[in-house]
Amino acid sequence: MWERLGFSENPYDTKPLNVSNEDVELLIGRENEQIEFLTAVETSNQGVFVLSGVPGVGKTSFFNIQQYLLESQEALFGPKILAARKLCPVQTGDEPIHIIKRCIQFYCKNIESYCLMTKQDIPKQTQEVLNWIYQNKPVTFSFGLSVMGNGGSFGREVHLPKLNETTFETLVELLTVLSQETVDKLGFKSSFIVLDNVENWHTEDLNDCLTAFRDTLFMIPNIWWVLIGQSGLPSLIQSSNPKVFQRLTSNIELLPITIDNLIKAVDLRVSRFHIVKTGTSPITKDIYLKLFKSSNGEIRFVFKYCHDICVNLVQTVRKDLVEEKKAINSQNFEKLMGTFLVKNQINDSFSNNSLKEIITKEFDGLYLSQEEKQTLKIIGEKQKIKPNDYLEFKSVGIKTMQEFTKKYLTKLNDQYLLLRRQKGKIITYELRGISVFALEFELLD
Repeated sequence: MWERLGFSENPYDTKPLNVSNEDVELLIGRENEQIEFLTAVETSNQGVFVLSGVPGVGKTSFFNIQQYLLESQEALFGPKILAARKLCPVQTGDEPIHIIKRCIQFYCKNIESYCLMTKQDIPKQTQEVLNWIYQNKPVTFSFGLSVMGNGGSFGREVHLPKLNETTFETLVELLTVLSQETVDKLGFKSSFIVLDNVENWHTEDLNDCLTAFRDTLFMIPNIWWVLIGQSGLPSLIQSSNPKVFQRLTSNIELLPITIDNLIKAVDLRVSRFHIVKTGTSPITKDIYLKLFKSSNGEIRFVFKYCHDICVNLVQTVRKDLVEEKKAINSQNFEKLMGTFLVKNQINDSFSNNSLKEIITKEFDGLYLSQEEKQTLKIIGEKQKIKPNDYLEFKSVGIKTMQEFTKKYLTKLNDQYLLLRRQKGKIITYELRGISVFALEFELLD
């Protein structure tokens, strides 16, 4: 389809940037955050770093590029750190032992991926752990540790049961051995292990797990733990668990990039994937700005709906050709498509009509109750509310803050209709993405 618009690939791909050289130039507008991050990981061979921001702001993309630069030693400065090509997802209800099992599995896969990429043998103990995981049966494992300074080593044999039957303490020791082997055999200063989507933990679970990690996982030498979560995560940790917050090495709250940097990011993608190097973006700057504002600077949202507008254009042209009983060939397609373009860009009238059609269909597909729509409308009119503003929602039958939070705020946030912001223990909600357009298109009446 993209060839019809003059591209070899989709310039609006919403997937995060990869840990790769070819994606480095696609990260725009993060120079200050990059220096902060590189400086933080330069301070020690281990630590805990929190990376937070609103959904879709580009947290994973930012982190992946920093990983590539450090691992390849192409960063402006900083140590050589093994990249986490597989991030360890946090799931609701996870206990500490669930997390460390998943971390060991993903850590071994990251070591394996690096060795395959660089055509090196997988270190012995890493391979033994991989075999143990894959075969899921008891093994006798040799905990061999290098003796710093003289090149010697010592070790002991330990009988490991199946992965699911191994104790938390043994798993911590196992991860310690693997991290040291990565230093000794592969030449890294340390490794990244990433806990992703930390917001999936309820506050109590977050406290329990971070307390358990504070004197165990977070103390393992040669590992940088990176916690990725939604906006306000550092302040939540600080207010609810000060002792854990004191163990954090540093944190960055990624703010949305500017609209100018968004345009630069798009231009780079257009330049890379356009069949003609002087080609232009099919979407105008006015449409970018409209999408950007409605999503609070969410890059992923902007790209998704730019993609959808382009798809809608191709579908429209093909349907019109069928209705006119004309062949869907290049000549007819390009001639008809030209009627929707102004200076090789999709005219704003078509883009706005497409947005209304696409978002109306998506919004209707959520099957919201009239009370839920009314709640969104009130929030939109007030621009921002807190859970204790529940008295403002008597018209939808709200009687308590607990009912308001559980029945409306949490549900609508989970449906990506609200943006939840947290600063310490203060939580606010505002319309997000398609709910902003739903208010504009009068879909909430």
